[in-house]
Amino acid sequence: MFKEITNTIKKYNSFIITSHVSPDGDALGSSIALGLALKKLGKKVIYNIDPSLGDKLSFLTDITQLSPNKNINKYDVAICLDCSDINHLYDSNSIKHGEQIINIDHHINNHRYGSINFIDSKAGATGEIIYDLIKQLGVDVDKDMAIALYTAIVTDTGGFKYSNTTSRTHLITSELLKLPISPWKINKKLFDEHSKSKIFLIGKAMNSLRLYFNGKLALIQIDLNDLEEVGATPGDIEGIINYGRDIIGVEVAVLIKENKPGEYKVGFRSNEYIDVGEIALSLGGGGHIRASGCTMRGNIDDIIEQLKEIISKKL
Repeated sequence: MFKEITNTIKKYNSFIITSHVSPDGDALGSSIALGLALKKLGKKVIYNIDPSLGDKLSFLTDITQLSPNKNINKYDVAICLDCSDINHLYDSNSIKHGEQIINIDHHINNHRYGSINFIDSKAGATGEIIYDLIKQLGVDVDKDMAIALYTAIVTDTGGFKYSNTTSRTHLITSELLKLPISPWKINKKLFDEHSKSKIFLIGKAMNSLRLYFNGKLALIQIDLNDLEEVGATPGDIEGIINYGRDIIGVEVAVLIKENKPGEYKVGFRSNEYIDVGEIALSLGGGGHIRASGCTMRGNIDDIIEQLKEIISKKL
């Protein structure tokens, strides 16, 4: 299944591992788990990953090794994880200097930008794929890898609540739980522990929340001023969109976060029947059926009206 990838890994000695901007637990957990496995094989590993979520995942081994430096060009192979589009990578220029680009992902709309591509859209998380790859490499999954992989899987399945959770998800997780990884501690860190600034940011986000179309669309806005006023970081935004999605009667939740004046990161979540991955793709982004995102530019009022019009046709 992974023959081309495993042969490439065995052939070369140095690797750069990267993922998408604003990485989540799946991106970071998958990257670190694979990095630890490669190190066990005696390989040199550089993590070229956005460190913005590092504090939240400080319990992961190698989390302090995330490199905020761009333009890295001395390595043999670039491995891109959990990123469907080369333009969504943290540093797309840095993957072009090696002999090969390995692209591993579970997004159905992956652009297959690697020289080697392994895409499994049935996987609940990229972490599931990396677990299988590590086993194929003949590396025993140790405690640190298991913590990283569990983090990847539990994040992208929403604590096993989302529809992408499968029997395979639980089988892999059951293997990880055979190691002393304390899943309750990981879940507490991921889902229950919040900084004071995040709590205040949630308050601001809830004040902005608006419902449309008989309560089927929930829209949340977070401006740069909101982050500054409460001392929050971009990582604190993680999960806030779910407050909108979890309202009874809501089918689609949208969170619009201002990146800079005139530019906005838009996140989408849906509950039962709307494919928000398709919506994001039509706007230049991508993702999954129930979770996706894109970047939009222009006047915020115009953007909101455009989103309302697109979503209204799906409801």
